[in-house]
Amino acid sequence: MKAVILAAGPSERLHPFTETRSKPMIHVAGKPMLENMANALAAAGITEILIVVNHAQEILKNHFEHGHRFGLSIDYIYQEPLDGIGGALRRCERHLRAGPFFLVYGDILTSGDPFSQVLSRYTESGGAVAALSLPANSREFGNVYLNENMLITKFVEKPADPHLSNYVFAGIFLLSPNVFETLDKTGNDIEKTYQTLIEARALSGTLWDGGWIDISRPWHILEANRMLMQDWREARIHQSVKLEGNVQIEGAVHIEENVVIGSGTLLKGPCYIGSDSYIGNNVLIREFTALGPRSVVGYGTELKNCVLFGRSTLGRLSFIGDSVIGERVDLGTGVTTVNIHHDRHPIEMDTPDGRILTGMDKLGAFIGDDVVIGARNALGPGTRIKAKAVVPDLITLNSIQ
Repeated sequence: MKAVILAAGPSERLHPFTETRSKPMIHVAGKPMLENMANALAAAGITEILIVVNHAQEILKNHFEHGHRFGLSIDYIYQEPLDGIGGALRRCERHLRAGPFFLVYGDILTSGDPFSQVLSRYTESGGAVAALSLPANSREFGNVYLNENMLITKFVEKPADPHLSNYVFAGIFLLSPNVFETLDKTGNDIEKTYQTLIEARALSGTLWDGGWIDISRPWHILEANRMLMQDWREARIHQSVKLEGNVQIEGAVHIEENVVIGSGTLLKGPCYIGSDSYIGNNVLIREFTALGPRSVVGYGTELKNCVLFGRSTLGRLSFIGDSVIGERVDLGTGVTTVNIHHDRHPIEMDTPDGRILTGMDKLGAFIGDDVVIGARNALGPGTRIKAKAVVPDLITLNSIQ
């Protein structure tokens, strides 16, 4: 059995991180989202994967290559133009005629293995299956209704009732090749295709009660990171890690190979430190922090509930809280991400859709790849900095004559 993973779209809502990468290559809990998904597929015995690509495809291809490092066989399907999910499936059709296949949306993340559960439901029903989830706020998604036999009876794409709340499609489907006949009838419109299957009583559901999130806004990266890390139960420290002097480790701390940690540092799990990183003296790394590979953290810096994709340098005596930082970022000495307004008013953020409320009590900064921020800068709650931006030092005095 094969799986198709959708990874072609540019996803402007997730800027600045999707300026330079496709959405599934956003890092969560120390690895790209797509790697987490690929591992779950492999655990369910699905090792042949087609990844539909377009935007920033080289980063994805360079990371996964043909999948051998992950125990997978990966082929890439180029989608141009970006003509929707139906168009993506149509380009994969010749690879999918032999039998049932998974269709997986590249912007979702789960904890655990929903794919085995979907396979079990397919064995029972013999027809197409959709994984369903019950998010905290299902008004943001199409609502799905079931009968007593777990057949999907109704799908409301954009609920008009503000109080409507129900199960939603979780972005994981198991389909048979005859779906292409339905696509022919609907003009490759995937929503109409789902509706047609539902009207024919040909799509059943299975309820996934594990962790699930649709990452569509930058702060969702922090929520996803917490979702995965909260299941960690034990410390995992590679034997090559070097602790220089008195280093205190509490809880489920994961440290990869060739990491050096200076004396006086405190690590409070769950947290993650990627390979070849250097953590200076007297650093405090608090819960739900993930540092990607080749990170450098200067003396006396504090990190709390933040995600760093890797290959970045954080200057000494800085505070990074409730923030997401892309790759190859250089932060000067004493940079502070302010994560709460002094008067506690709601945190807003500028997005491609305009300025919106985030719904977060605490929220720091979102910094794209290859950004340089000079010393002593304070970044206000919900700050967004585009890729390759340069912020000068906050200099208050040049000279006295």
